[in-house]
Amino acid sequence: MAGQHLRGKLIILCLILAAYGVLRWVASRPTEPGLILTSPEKRQPFAIDMTLSALHGPAQQLSKLQGQVVLLNFWATWCYPCRVEMPSMQALYDAYQHAGFTILAIASDAQGQSVVGPFAKKHQLTFPILLDAHNAVGARLQLRGIPTSYLLDKHSRIAGIEIGARNWNSPSVRQIIEMLLDEPPTPDAS
Repeated sequence: MAGQHLRGKLIILCLILAAYGVLRWVASRPTEPGLILTSPEKRQPFAIDMTLSALHGPAQQLSKLQGQVVLLNFWATWCYPCRVEMPSMQALYDAYQHAGFTILAIASDAQGQSVVGPFAKKHQLTFPILLDAHNAVGARLQLRGIPTSYLLDKHSRIAGIEIGARNWNSPSVRQIIEMLLDEPPTPDAS
């Protein structure tokens, strides 16, 4: 009798673990961005002109990126969905970095460079990574979670926002990046 009771508990435990594994797998898969571009006349300026230390090279200031299309990604090394989307971000960066597109990945790890540096090296990330160990920018933006990404046009205006892991190297995202790169150099130009 005790053996049957134990076997029943083991079966229930196995079913719970299997369900947990399936849910974790589904939740961690990067999805196709549902990114819908805001029309140029309705875009709002990104509210924060930040200057943050870079993992490699000099500090970066957002206002110095006028004229580029920017994917501003808030993440951390401990965030599993953040790690999942990194390869697609790297592929997108590789495809458009010489066309006026960049990524600024803002890591909110409290340990800063000591954990972000090895992570970037291990995953061969070459896009600019900025360090925000105190999550000052994320707090000012009142982010609901990470990863959160802002797609900014050439004038540092918000063209779209995505929350959660995404496949940034999809054909639809590439089309959006190309549309933003093709927009006129001044907001008023037609």
